[in-house]
Amino acid sequence: MGAPARVPSRADRQAEDVLELPLLTHRGRLSTRARETVHALDGSPLASLSLSPDLLLSQSVRAQAAAAPLPARERAARLVEASRRFLDDVLGGLSFAEHCAYVNRVSGHNAPLTEELGRAVALAIAQAPDRADRARPHGSVRTWQEAAAGTGSGVWTRRGETLAAVLSGNTPTIQNGWLQALALGYRVAVRPSRREPFTAHRVIEALRAAGFPDTAAVYLPTTHGGVSTLLRRADLGLAYGGDEIANAYGSSPTVKVGGPGRSKTLVARDRLSPATLAAVADSVSALSGSACVNTTAVLVEGDHERFARDLAAVLRARAGAHQTTPRHLGPRVTRASADALIGYLERHASHAHPLIPLQEVTTDHPDGGVVLGPAVFAVADPQDRLLATELPFPCVWVAPWTAADGIGPLRDSLVVNAVTRDEDLIGALLRDPSVRNVHVNAPTVHSDGNLPHEDYVGDFLMRNKAVVSV
Repeated sequence: MGAPARVPSRADRQAEDVLELPLLTHRGRLSTRARETVHALDGSPLASLSLSPDLLLSQSVRAQAAAAPLPARERAARLVEASRRFLDDVLGGLSFAEHCAYVNRVSGHNAPLTEELGRAVALAIAQAPDRADRARPHGSVRTWQEAAAGTGSGVWTRRGETLAAVLSGNTPTIQNGWLQALALGYRVAVRPSRREPFTAHRVIEALRAAGFPDTAAVYLPTTHGGVSTLLRRADLGLAYGGDEIANAYGSSPTVKVGGPGRSKTLVARDRLSPATLAAVADSVSALSGSACVNTTAVLVEGDHERFARDLAAVLRARAGAHQTTPRHLGPRVTRASADALIGYLERHASHAHPLIPLQEVTTDHPDGGVVLGPAVFAVADPQDRLLATELPFPCVWVAPWTAADGIGPLRDSLVVNAVTRDEDLIGALLRDPSVRNVHVNAPTVHSDGNLPHEDYVGDFLMRNKAVVSV
């Protein structure tokens, strides 16, 4: 008589559910001994992520440099096909719905937003050629043949052949930039976020299923040490992250850095209205409040304390009873992350007036983790250092502003939404080099995928060369 069958333990069942995420190299799929476990917000293991050694990083980029890109028209057609496959195919063992479930369990976004962002990635794949072309100057053409057939022209051409993309994990749509590079003929080496490695993997699987060669885009998770190797080996690089990334690569002419946003909204006295209040609430809470375009500081001409109270009331009403459901307002994070962020606020915001008690800012979620936000603070000084504090959840600082303060408190911002009729102020914001984007009565989170983010990515990837034939 045989031994009784062993009942699988919870650990056994979790191990069976762990998804294998191999490298997608210039020679196809590859699993390595160096692995990292990707955990869900409830602490359970979700995926086993292969990590690329430095030698393979160098080999992949070298192979990409030696490979020719597909012709432009073929790239565009295959990108449309890849977009369809991203949504419709089983890729890496996952349907689109299953993929969204994995992303949801690590990203902290609520379920509807996770799917919305996934569909936005599919759109970015299909539209990558058109989005990239928005950066091409009107006086330039795409090919030397077009220039030579006329009286001569500038020809828009690549600054290099290979691009390294070092991604963060705050939103799936971080893929947008490197997809435009691929559309322009670059061969791209992607270092995905190790917190959310699923979206980049699915995109590259979709590209290969649509007929792109393996050298067109490779998926190479690596340690922080491998990042410098990848950026050094590629001709150009896109690197996304916080102040650490900005400090490390911000001065490099070959690396475009997507750093902190510190986006702000200015509300003039004559524009205080329920509609303005609702738009500011959108700017604070959309995208889980964790994106670089979320408003983190509001400058109010008038009674800023009242505005802060009203804003807190609107955000509280939006959160309502949703914080323990799949439609929660802020991001879901681990308990350790929540405790660290609340501790930061207790230490550094002691002089600020919280319009929502800190104990109400965190909510335990039945699926694991803690939902953060909303949080609204009023400060008395438009120069308060807290206005430059960007936290990864719906957290906003409200300060007073007068015309005498000018644009000083609005500097160093990715986006400023100027809710004002003051054309001189809007002009001053446009001229200030530390303000990257200016919205006029449009939420800081507004985008249709065609607007420049930190410039058009094509401004960094391309240059113009004169071609003339006499």
